[in-house]
Amino acid sequence: MDRLSTVSLLFVALAATSCDDDAPVAKSGGSRVDAVAAKAPKVDLEGFCDVHAQASTAKAMVMPELEGTAPPPAVGWRWINVWATWCKPCVEELPMLDGLRAKFTADHLPLELQFLSVDATAEDVAGFRNAHPETPASLRIKDAGTLPQWLGALGLDATSALPIHFFVDGEQKVRCVRMGAVEASHYETVRGMVRAG
Repeated sequence: MDRLSTVSLLFVALAATSCDDDAPVAKSGGSRVDAVAAKAPKVDLEGFCDVHAQASTAKAMVMPELEGTAPPPAVGWRWINVWATWCKPCVEELPMLDGLRAKFTADHLPLELQFLSVDATAEDVAGFRNAHPETPASLRIKDAGTLPQWLGALGLDATSALPIHFFVDGEQKVRCVRMGAVEASHYETVRGMVRAG
């Protein structure tokens, strides 16, 4: 081998070695998909949902009989907030919940928020809304006495305290139930749940 061939061969060997040293070391069993998934924020559904079910095991959402005409099922996810005018934590969270609708739109989140009052009469709700005009429009259960049976049919204790939040997927399955108030900081968990499907 002449001197030029030897130098060329040495240069190629050094270049190849140099490239190997600078290349990132792949971890065994990992992939680029794993790396991207690892950077996504953790969605703590176990800490957020009192009842959490996968789509394959979730109960179908069957609404109670409502006063007036029931709205058509949502195209995407539905967040149903069960509340009453006499429930202090319920009425405290109503303005914050209603304000989240703008975030749904800004985030292109396929989520519809519905309010469901379990007050005894329509007059109770109308009187409350007159005194508190910021209160969002709400559906109302036709007979508040059927609330325990409805909750029981969905697998909840018939005496569950309000507020209750149902998260229903696009297949009309109850994927998450939270009993008790929701805070604005929970929005990230809700968004992650909806996006994960």
